[in-house]
Amino acid sequence: MTEAESGTKPRMPKVVRKRLREAAVAKVRQDIIHAGRTEAEYDNADLEYLVAEKEKEIWSGIGWKGFGIVALLLGINIGI
Repeated sequence: MTEAESGTKPRMPKVVRKRLREAAVAKVRQDIIHAGRTEAEYDNADLEYLVAEKEKEIWSGIGWKGFGIVALLLGINIGI
């Protein structure tokens, strides 16, 4: 059974997922500091939610940057 038949998306390599998680945790910590709070003020479920949302945000940013680079290499002007 192939990935297309099973309906699952291909997973990122473990190293990439780990780097993405580390970047998301660093950004969440920075956001908490800017908000004038501490990590102790959040419970684990809230922190996991914040990190997951930041991972999605980082991933979507990577996707658009990759699209821009491919467009640039193909000579397409998309206004970036």
